[in-house]
Amino acid sequence: MGRTLAVGALLLVGPGCLSGARNLGAATTPEGTTEVGVSVNTIAFERGRERAYLPNPELTFRKGAGDNWDWGGRLTLLGLELGTRHRLVERSPWTVSVAPSAGVGYVPITNNTTEPFNFRLGAQTLVDYRLNPRWTLTGGASLMGTFAGPLTVFQGRFNGAHLMFAPGGSLGVAYRLSPSLELRAEGGLELPFDVRDGRRQPAGYAGLTLRWGHTSRR
Repeated sequence: MGRTLAVGALLLVGPGCLSGARNLGAATTPEGTTEVGVSVNTIAFERGRERAYLPNPELTFRKGAGDNWDWGGRLTLLGLELGTRHRLVERSPWTVSVAPSAGVGYVPITNNTTEPFNFRLGAQTLVDYRLNPRWTLTGGASLMGTFAGPLTVFQGRFNGAHLMFAPGGSLGVAYRLSPSLELRAEGGLELPFDVRDGRRQPAGYAGLTLRWGHTSRR
């Protein structure tokens, strides 16, 4: 019974976390186009000495801001991430972009490796290889910095706070269902390192996103 209640509570508050899966390709959203999507990502948490996995739904959006860049973010029940994406190279069938981002999240249920308040800042390099008009492969390399601490940090007390860095890599595949509808799957790995306590266990993630785009008429 206790285990069932714990899992039920985590199902409710798990969406407060921002997973590593960003479900982005290197191709930027065209200027004048707005994309919205729904993602289901898998997050991992510790329960005693065991690791468990739960789905983490997210709402995503991107808006084309210029010829070579866009901006957007993702929203969970208790978390928000915003960022931009800048196209550096486009030579068919290759596209290369960089996507810096910053995010905050609140985690109501914590353990010895997590804290309620989390702030993430970093960037991801993305490389697209277009197989054909419908299929695209995406590889990514990221470096994220995370500050995690108790709510007392807002009072200037930083006891129990952690500063971490996490290099990572990802691999995704996208299928264009129609000119305005895309389905994307992504999996990856992050290798977190705590500045004070040293290396932590690697964290894997996976995600699936259905994204719809709309171009405004001028």
